[in-house]
Amino acid sequence: MLNIAIDEATSFELVSPHELHEALGMTSGQAGQSVYLAGGCDLLDQLKTQWRTPRRVINLKALPGLRGIREQGNTMTVGALTTLAEVEGDERLQARLPALSRAAGRVATPQIRNMGTVGGNLLQESRCPYYRGGWDCYRAGGNLCHALLGVHTEHAIFGGSPCYTVTPSDLAPALVALDAAVTVQKGGGVETLPATELFVAPQIDVRHMHRLYDGEVLTSVTVPVKPGQRSTFVKHTMRKTWDFALASAAVAAVLRDDGVIHDCRVVYGGVAPTPWRNHSLEVALEGRRLDEKLISAAAQAAADGAQPLPGNAYKVALVRKLVHQALTELAA
Repeated sequence: MLNIAIDEATSFELVSPHELHEALGMTSGQAGQSVYLAGGCDLLDQLKTQWRTPRRVINLKALPGLRGIREQGNTMTVGALTTLAEVEGDERLQARLPALSRAAGRVATPQIRNMGTVGGNLLQESRCPYYRGGWDCYRAGGNLCHALLGVHTEHAIFGGSPCYTVTPSDLAPALVALDAAVTVQKGGGVETLPATELFVAPQIDVRHMHRLYDGEVLTSVTVPVKPGQRSTFVKHTMRKTWDFALASAAVAAVLRDDGVIHDCRVVYGGVAPTPWRNHSLEVALEGRRLDEKLISAAAQAAADGAQPLPGNAYKVALVRKLVHQALTELAA
């Protein structure tokens, strides 16, 4: 097991490329031995505890074109190196994509939001204390989820088997709800995929939280701005700042003048290994008038299909509360 008292990284080479193609080439022949540094809020912690001991750290901060928020027609594109504080404070995002700016504003503390980046928040590693603590769990290559039989108050109630970790990203459910796409630069070219496909369920690959591997860089996120769309993001934590979500909910929908809801997406964070989209609830809401009766019924059904563990059954009521809050905000 790891020594939790460690507070100093092992020696590594720090390099700062000036072009993206240069950064991609720096991982050649370094399989598993090179890591990319963006904001550093997650990676530096991993290095200091020697949870990761790379030979080379590739600093992406000087790369051009990976930071900033651009409006192009009916889309908003956010560079992967854009800080969470910039996303939170952008007036265009506040007006057009409020779920995204609200999600960014609920991450940790102002200090971390000033350092943390969009890409880093999306690509965080599991925060499960068993995995981070050096236990021989499924995600670390073992044959057991220690949370299943141990302390699991913050673990998954949806889609958990065989690993019951939860996605730590606040931006992830908001971007999936907003039908965003991510752009990834690889040695072989550029790939664009729906945000929902960025994340990997443990049933598919228990060793990874996302689909990016060595030599691949997330460069931007593009979000469509749909006429008449409303969106929101709500989150419950033990404390109002710093903490990761015990549960969160992002909702985006087009609301007609008569209150009828269309193109609705409901996505949870903090309750599943990936952003958990509730398709059945979306179907139940589609084409109906969003009034208090519908909101109450939707909230009651919001956790249908959940399979909580003995220690995290409270999340069922929490999801219902958050969906009620989010839909009420959407209808206001």
